[in-house]
Amino acid sequence: MNETMHLPPVTVATHDYNRLMSAAALETNRRRPHRDFLLSELRRASLCHPDALPEDVVSTSAKVTYRLDGEGHSRAHILVYPEDLQWPGAELSVLTPLGIALLGLRVGDRMPFKTNPNGPVHEVVVEDVRFRLLPDDAEPVRAAPIRLDHEHVNSRDDLERRLDEALMETFPASDPISIIVCGRS
Repeated sequence: MNETMHLPPVTVATHDYNRLMSAAALETNRRRPHRDFLLSELRRASLCHPDALPEDVVSTSAKVTYRLDGEGHSRAHILVYPEDLQWPGAELSVLTPLGIALLGLRVGDRMPFKTNPNGPVHEVVVEDVRFRLLPDDAEPVRAAPIRLDHEHVNSRDDLERRLDEALMETFPASDPISIIVCGRS
């Protein structure tokens, strides 16, 4: 990929990041160009808790409408993991070059990608992002705890400290990543 091309910012939910890093670690040399593309996108991604991921960001289980190479018609697929493919034609694997290119983009973003190392550069434009299913292991959203005047249960400092501790356990210090706390927009 031409390194001088402008790449849009990428935001990835932490559960997708963890699962995709594991998939990349287990990937064989057979699909090395796709693996390298996936790793480069994950390394430059800003991470976000799944519940705080903005509605217009492409993630797994989201239906994304996009246009390829300025074509006259749009396409729509649900972005899924390869092992979760159930509806041929309606879903797109997140481990394909197009799936990797779409992951983490926002509506209006343009992303260059290649389907093979010696092939032409394609461009995908995100037009719409719709429903997002929660993973099976997602915890239900709970009401904020009641604060007593003398207690600061779940204060911002406490939450930030716990987030830092969880991130240090999840991400090795040798792997530089960008962490952001996302707010719904």
